[in-house]
Amino acid sequence: MKLLEKLSERDADWMRMAQSFGLNKEWARELVQEMYIKLYEKTTYEKIKYGDDDVNTFFVYVTLRNLYYDQNRTRVTFQEIQEGFPEEYESTENCKETLEELLSELGETIENLHWYDQKIFEIYYGDGETIRELSEGSKISLSSIFNTIKNVRTKIKKKHGEKYREYRTGETGSSKRK
Repeated sequence: MKLLEKLSERDADWMRMAQSFGLNKEWARELVQEMYIKLYEKTTYEKIKYGDDDVNTFFVYVTLRNLYYDQNRTRVTFQEIQEGFPEEYESTENCKETLEELLSELGETIENLHWYDQKIFEIYYGDGETIRELSEGSKISLSSIFNTIKNVRTKIKKKHGEKYREYRTGETGSSKRK
């Protein structure tokens, strides 16, 4: 319990660190909470103690950074779409139509993948497993899984990248021509 008490004394510092990765307050809070859980489960106060009675800031920073990278690696490329419309586009009917089209087309693209590619993609992004965990659990080589994920991402970006940019910028094919 001493670990969590010492960590929570510097909660504002951890939040600033998380926000320095480009996260908003809500996501930064999530990341800091994950850090608390991870450190509570995996370490003791004695391991991260610095000096007589302080927490090793660098250790916490590295933990936050690694959690941030892990979360970004396991998030679907189109995560922003799943969160809904950006506030500035909520009233724009064109953006809603673009989002619906994009989600529909994205679903079709994933459904039309080769069964192997589809399963690897769904497990990696849907279940949030790392490539290493996927490899160990399935006995498929790391390189095969990595290449499959890379190829699927490339297909998705090539096929849907322009429509995604339209959604993010609030432009549609018709509004560009005006």
